[in-house]
This record gives sequence, C-alpha cells and structure tokens, in this order.
Amino acid sequence: MRLAAKTILAASGAGMINAGYLSYLYIQEKADSNMIGMCDVNSTFSCSSVISSPYAHFLGVPVCSIALLVYPVLMILAWLALHKPHTRNLFYTISIIAAMGLMLNLVYVYNEVVYIQKLCPLCLFCTLLILTDLLMSIRGYLHSTN
Repeated sequence: MRLAAKTILAASGAGMINAGYLSYLYIQEKADSNMIGMCDVNSTFSCSSVISSPYAHFLGVPVCSIALLVYPVLMILAWLALHKPHTRNLFYTISIIAAMGLMLNLVYVYNEVVYIQKLCPLCLFCTLLILTDLLMSIRGYLHSTN
C-alpha cells in the first residue's frame, strides 16, 4: 500500500512537471507560432504541432492544462494514503480520477494518430504516467484496509 502511494506521488509529480511544460509550450505557441519545443523531434514526433491543433482542447480547455489540475489532486490523495490508517476510499477515488484521465488521454492520442497524424512524445509520456497512477491505485485498493 505504501509503495502504491509513493509511486502515485512520484508519477503524478512527474506528470505535473510534464503538463507544466506542455502548458508553457501551448502559451508560447499562441504568442509565437514559430516556436520549436524540445520535444519537436521530427515531422512525426512534434509536441508543438499537436498542441497547436484544434484537437488539443477538451470542452474549450487545453488538455495539458486539465492535467495541471488533476495531478495535484492525485498527489494530495496519495499523500493522505501515506498518512491515514484506512486508505481504501482514497485509493478508490484515485482510481476513478486516474481512469477518467486515462480515457481522456487515450482519446487525445487517438486524435493525434488519426486526425493530426503526428505524435507528441510528452503527451504519450503523460498517458504512461496516468496509466501508472491507475494501476498503482488498483494495487493500493486491493492491499488497503477499510
């Protein structure tokens, strides 16, 4: 249970940094459309191309900005799971939030592949991190006490 909470803390911390950089790129892209990010590897792997596309939004909000809200919530819940004797509900809540985040990420990656025809390496990394959060929350739930 402690390993699950610590892993969620680490993955969500990395996710927050990742989302912060993508949000920075998004803002810079709006200000200067010629900007090239560190994750613009080639014509296929390009964060700038993906975040500047019309598919980079969910309900009018940049997807990377949504992650900036989700990851701190996951970190707080994981921190509470480290310090509370009864953690089952905390891990259950984390799993619900992480599952919703994973679904949003999978739709986003689908849009990258099908419509944008470019891949954002940091977006793929974000998908891996939220998947890690989901798997660890399930592990924590299965090993937790009421």
